[in-house]
Amino acid sequence: MALIFPRPVSEFADKLRLSSVKFWLDGQEEFSGLGSGEFLAADLGPKIWKAEVSIMDLRHADAAEVQALIESMDGSIGTFYLYDPRKQYPRLDPGGAILSAAAPAIASIGANRKSLTVSGLPPGYKLSVGDLFHHDYGSNPVRRALHRVAELAIANSGGTTNTFEVRPHLKPGAAVGQAITLIKPAPKMKIIPGSFDPGTGENVFTTGMRFQAQQTP
Repeated sequence: MALIFPRPVSEFADKLRLSSVKFWLDGQEEFSGLGSGEFLAADLGPKIWKAEVSIMDLRHADAAEVQALIESMDGSIGTFYLYDPRKQYPRLDPGGAILSAAAPAIASIGANRKSLTVSGLPPGYKLSVGDLFHHDYGSNPVRRALHRVAELAIANSGGTTNTFEVRPHLKPGAAVGQAITLIKPAPKMKIIPGSFDPGTGENVFTTGMRFQAQQTP
């Protein structure tokens, strides 16, 4: 059976056996120094998510399986969905049991493109500062945006939150009615060229396998 790209979370991220991860929003900014010692900054492009992934020490056969998963990306050509293992669920809903079968969606978008409301949540449901969610937008190809909650949001009795800000700013393709995912939110990513290290075989374990990844639309 042919591999599907982007590789689904269940077929890639869930199988990586991570030992540690760095996951952050990286800016594309230009800086200019002033005579006063201060500096000016300007965005040159949208902020993108990056990750540094380290694989736990594994027996050689298990390490070979993980290496095969990574090498199936054909370097930086293939794409995959990768989540931050520290933020698989909302802070106040570990495991996602409260969210259950709810179907949250974008209910409104602020004119500043960095605030929104979300509907379809259980009454009283809270989105904490630092929680993540993703949503898909566009077609042919479908694109994905990942956002981090920057203000506390609480769903009212009808399941709709107050207005709250997120980062990065919402994409031009974001629209009311698009579903959002709060469980294992995962942007589409590619391996950064030259960053894959297969690790070193020592006795019965392979150690030090790692790679870096960058968000792609």
